[in-house]
Amino acid sequence: MKLLKLTAFSLLLFSFLLTISSCEKDAERDKVYVYSKSDLPMTGAQNVPISIATATGNISVSYDKRKKWLNYTITWSGLTGAPTGIGIFGPAPVGYAALTPTGTLAPAQVTIATTGLQAAGTFTGSVLIDDIKLRESDLLNHLYYVRITTAAAPAGAIRGQIKFQ
Repeated sequence: MKLLKLTAFSLLLFSFLLTISSCEKDAERDKVYVYSKSDLPMTGAQNVPISIATATGNISVSYDKRKKWLNYTITWSGLTGAPTGIGIFGPAPVGYAALTPTGTLAPAQVTIATTGLQAAGTFTGSVLIDDIKLRESDLLNHLYYVRITTAAAPAGAIRGQIKFQ
């Protein structure tokens, strides 16, 4: 009887330890596949060309390499009016604008509808990183940015670079 109890206890202990190590492996795996960053700043000084807008904002992003979805929340305040454009642009590093092969300003890779948005607000969305229109390597190398334009600042009121570090 003692042998049976000892065997049952050993199996129970082994199962418990296996469960704990499995959870730890999932957490370790997420460190490799899941990227996130909150409160990335958006300012006029980051825009190209630099904007004198006093508006500010921030971006919170998360990306899971296994699912290929970029989730984002953009928050802004202090714009001179309602946004006339919000988009994700790139590829372009900090301090540069995204350009077409002919050297003209590139259109947004992702355009966000601005109908009903105000001078202060929040927008949440998701986009598939398909390696055609939006490339994972460019995303993870911080080459995409969010820009908000207004009627008073058609070249961009505020901008923030998407970074995971």
